[in-house]
Amino acid sequence: MTEPGAAVAGKFGAHVTRAYAPSRIGQLHYRIAAPAKDASAPPLLCLHQTPSNSVDWEPLLPLLGADRVVVAVDTPGYGMSDAPPAPLTIEMLAAVMAEVMAHLTEHGIVPPGPFDLLGQHTGSVIATELARAFPARIRRLVLFGLAAFPPEIRAAHLAMLRAAFPAPDATLAHVEKLWAAIGALSDPRLGAEARHRHMAECLRGGSRIAWGYESVFAYDFLGAIPQVTQPVLVMNPEDDLWDVTLTTAGLFPNGERFDMPGVGHGVLSLERDRVAARIEAFLG
Repeated sequence: MTEPGAAVAGKFGAHVTRAYAPSRIGQLHYRIAAPAKDASAPPLLCLHQTPSNSVDWEPLLPLLGADRVVVAVDTPGYGMSDAPPAPLTIEMLAAVMAEVMAHLTEHGIVPPGPFDLLGQHTGSVIATELARAFPARIRRLVLFGLAAFPPEIRAAHLAMLRAAFPAPDATLAHVEKLWAAIGALSDPRLGAEARHRHMAECLRGGSRIAWGYESVFAYDFLGAIPQVTQPVLVMNPEDDLWDVTLTTAGLFPNGERFDMPGVGHGVLSLERDRVAARIEAFLG
């Protein structure tokens, strides 16, 4: 991971830099990659999983930024973005992200016109609401994993969040629980150091670590999916959302599913080239 403001040379000449954008809840940190010449493809907004941040997209940003402007935003309360006083609804998170893209367009950082969306887990939910609420602004979506549960399962998950993510204290029980979860969910190819760095990024949120899950489980994702009319590619690695994604991806009226059996968490780095090629083919 680079220092804030540093540029990362991309495989195709795209560079990744960092900056902040204003929003109704404070400053939002983002990573951005842009082609060396004028962009020939629509912009792409990347939305990360909980409880991580936009660092998850760093392996893909230089590749996807070869012919388009790609923006990856830290969700409010995660990474280096400011935090609201309480968890935001998915509807509010989508509205904030739409405002960020409008700001970047107004200031000439992102080209005008409709943009594409790339989401993972919580990011997939926010992206779906963006497409539903702002259909004229969203062109296509690529979603990794669908936490599309019926109301009774969402309620059960909400009830279990406090036990699953205890507040930080002197015992470091919250660290042990997170490390165990990362170990259980990560692709076996992901080494101990990579898992350690991922855990450190996740711990940034402190007591806010589960806020993204609260937002997801309070949202009627199943009800929103059929309202999305844009083309959707559902990427389905074999992680903790494998089964529910298999059964719900077909609810998108204009969707297709790409299964990735045998690939767990870490897919964005471990399968970088294959993932980038599939995304580019769909968005192109």
